[in-house]
Amino acid sequence: MYQKENIHKIFLLISAAVITAGALLIMNMGERFDPQGFQSFTVQSNLLTALGFVLMVVLYDSNGFRAKLRSHVHFSVIISISITGLVYNLLLVPTTPYALPITSDFPNFSTHFLSMVLALIGYFVFEKKGTFTRKHIAAGMVFPFIYWIVFVSIGEVIDYFPYFFMNHPEIGWAMTFVWFGILLVVVAALGFLLVWFDGRQEKPRKSES
Repeated sequence: MYQKENIHKIFLLISAAVITAGALLIMNMGERFDPQGFQSFTVQSNLLTALGFVLMVVLYDSNGFRAKLRSHVHFSVIISISITGLVYNLLLVPTTPYALPITSDFPNFSTHFLSMVLALIGYFVFEKKGTFTRKHIAAGMVFPFIYWIVFVSIGEVIDYFPYFFMNHPEIGWAMTFVWFGILLVVVAALGFLLVWFDGRQEKPRKSES
């Protein structure tokens, strides 16, 4: 058990390093570092995932509040990075010319697919199941909600909208809120699905004991 815990910690730290490298590389795609890339949900969610993995190592084997904090960080990491992978590959790649397939280069592959896979591997292979509840769903929605609010509010001021479904001067406020509603439903659905699945994994253990 102790050896598995050490392997888990090493996995989280290596994953954090790989994800951070991918995020920094995708901000350097034009052969020079572009700090504006930090404004994208992709880069922010990847860097937050890397930070979340490090925090999960720091809070490893915690009890009480620290254990609850770790579970909320873990849940938020899975939700935010899954949104990045699913929205990019299922919505943006088929509908927008600037969204290249994940096979185009390593930074694209890492930030839009590998990071999500690493988060899921960490959950399925290493993490204790049965720790997520419906209260975690709200935590999973915090980052996407704040991101949307900020960039919809300041997009015209900075002349930058990260995604077409947030560009209210172009698509109108009505469609902007329609897309926001769709995204909230998707995030909530992912949260409920994860809570349901996590709870189902714990039941056989309880019945065996």
